[in-house]
Amino acid sequence: MRYFVAGLCLMAALAACSPTSPVQPADTPPDVPRTAAVPAPAPSDDQRPWHVRLSPATQSIASYESMRPAIRASLTHLAGKPESGTAMVVGDVALTYGQLKTTLERLDSLLPELDRDPTRLAEHFAWVTADEQALLTGYYEPWLEASLTPHPNYPHPLYSSPGKGRKPSRAAIDFEGALRGKGYELAWAKSLIDVFFLQVQGSGRLLLPDGSTKNVVYGGSNGHKYVAVGRVLVERGDIAEEEKSMQRIRRFFEEHPDKVQEVLSKNPSYIFFKLAEKGPVGGMGVVLTPYVSAATDPSFLPYGALLAVDAMLPGFPEGSAPERFTGLLLAQDTGCMKGHHVDLFCGAGHKAAFQAGHMKDTAAIRVLVAREALTPGQAATLGARP
Repeated sequence: MRYFVAGLCLMAALAACSPTSPVQPADTPPDVPRTAAVPAPAPSDDQRPWHVRLSPATQSIASYESMRPAIRASLTHLAGKPESGTAMVVGDVALTYGQLKTTLERLDSLLPELDRDPTRLAEHFAWVTADEQALLTGYYEPWLEASLTPHPNYPHPLYSSPGKGRKPSRAAIDFEGALRGKGYELAWAKSLIDVFFLQVQGSGRLLLPDGSTKNVVYGGSNGHKYVAVGRVLVERGDIAEEEKSMQRIRRFFEEHPDKVQEVLSKNPSYIFFKLAEKGPVGGMGVVLTPYVSAATDPSFLPYGALLAVDAMLPGFPEGSAPERFTGLLLAQDTGCMKGHHVDLFCGAGHKAAFQAGHMKDTAAIRVLVAREALTPGQAATLGARP
């Protein structure tokens, strides 16, 4: 069972993978440390071929070198796979796990060169078209104010899984105390809405009263049917279909606190958590990297696949022009998405929350394969540069 699976399923059903508000406690506080400066995003009107304009700046990362830990984590995963085993089929081309591994080894060796000259990607890799009109959505890591001990200011528990057997519904847990006092509490949050959106994402960070933080990751579900809260609000006439986003849903709850119990109880599905030393952790079992890690349907794009993606992301701050995203992604997570759907991990913070919350667009996707990994037949078929 992956750590983010339920969060991504909730997210996709709620608003086509669209998360939460950029100004609420569940988002990253403004003083969250940054590891490196990120170049300004590429302008949306850049009409050059996308494999030519690809660079760290078009991916919102500091450098290609910064991808190395994520690449090596994928290599560790692939090392446990049979090299001759079929990993995926793209069009008429079957690729083995060994070919995916060779591809990432080549990318790892090229990182310093790519920071100087990204066009080297065209020399060393065949670009196999996976889809010109795939669905791109986003998810992120929410932060929420919480305590590891009971306190009147933190009335809403986060629960670990109560184990095997039939588990209570959301209404029974949140509003009838079905698990209260039975030893399953991990922490207590200030806001029930923050807890709900943490469940939507499947993993996040607790901001504790002393200023320290603690990671929480997916720890199972109650197995009840998921009912999309966004759909419930639209069908009730509370929000318009075109407004449906995590931000709009949060605002509705804040404006109508008397309806929170009624609406949330329509969704009996409930997510449990585990405390963790690191996070957020994806289905491949590694810590996710912003604007590098992606969740995919493994039957379409398996763990370890190297992708090139071209799409438009929501501009930030709100009202800004859309940002052109052209980058290299690693399939390291999964969820309830089916088929040609890629969910981009956006990290933490106000921008991540905003972009993930509004991201729903088409994307062109290529699978990159190191040229030395191709069989002679594949090389003849895929020999053309992108």
